[in-house]
Amino acid sequence: MRHLFIINPAAKRINGKTQRVREAIAAFFANYPDIRYDVYESGWCRDSVTFIHRYVSETDETVRVHAIGGKGTLFEVVNSVVGLANAEVAAHPYGKANTFLKYFGRQNEKLFLSLKSQVFDKAIPMDVIRCGNNYGICYGVAGIEAQARVRGDNWIEMGIAADISFMLAAVFHILGSKASQHYHVDIDGVRIEGNFVSVLVANVPCYGINMSSAVDAHPDDGVLDVYTFKETSKLRLMYNMPTYAHGNYRKLPDLVSHYTAKKIKLSSDEVMCMSLDGEHFYGTSTEYEIMPKAVNFVCPSEIDLAKLPRIYGKPEEGYR
Repeated sequence: MRHLFIINPAAKRINGKTQRVREAIAAFFANYPDIRYDVYESGWCRDSVTFIHRYVSETDETVRVHAIGGKGTLFEVVNSVVGLANAEVAAHPYGKANTFLKYFGRQNEKLFLSLKSQVFDKAIPMDVIRCGNNYGICYGVAGIEAQARVRGDNWIEMGIAADISFMLAAVFHILGSKASQHYHVDIDGVRIEGNFVSVLVANVPCYGINMSSAVDAHPDDGVLDVYTFKETSKLRLMYNMPTYAHGNYRKLPDLVSHYTAKKIKLSSDEVMCMSLDGEHFYGTSTEYEIMPKAVNFVCPSEIDLAKLPRIYGKPEEGYR
């Protein structure tokens, strides 16, 4: 096995200081001179995708690709290796939110910082979301949640905390514009339509720092969890959005509906604002499809997978 480290210099824990990360990697592998490794530093968004794909494709060896960054770096790595049988993925929590790793328990996130664990522990199969020509490992969302992410990301860059930025951005959109639009949603061939505030398609429960709208979602169960939030008054929407965002949608049975599916087709007569693992795009239609066991993901051996997800303070129904 060989190892490829993808470093995002803009990640929160790195903040442009990539030399110390390179030195830590070199110091670790000095103890294992027989293991081959390479380091690639990203220069811009999606810069590493072509490089990773070529690197893995040109060898018959298993290549463990390490995403040293946040959800954006992991997004690049996943989009590079889907379909490559000799690829494994390791995620190091150097970003702001590290969304996918929240699934393994916030108290366990620090375990993913261990180079020894990320190099030697086993990789386990995880599902992936196909969305058009892109692949996500966390979620796809359309509507006000996606719009809030666009504005919220800008506020995060200004130094405002992630969850506060997203909630304030959602309130901004609720008060300043139309909060819902008309969607057509095909869920495994069953068609529903209506005016929705948000349509969330999830592979994991969490996004942001402490939000977990999709409390039922597991990234290894072979299905996607779909949540539709119906149109309501602006006052009621603002009042109930925190309840929904923190995994208590069952308290809102007249507003939020939950489904599971393998394929979802989403369309609207108006342009939709959409987000896939935090990457934003626009259009009038899209499709989400589960790809079971599409990537092999490194999980520290100290984590007991049978007890996940450990989303404390959330509804019991969300636990395994």
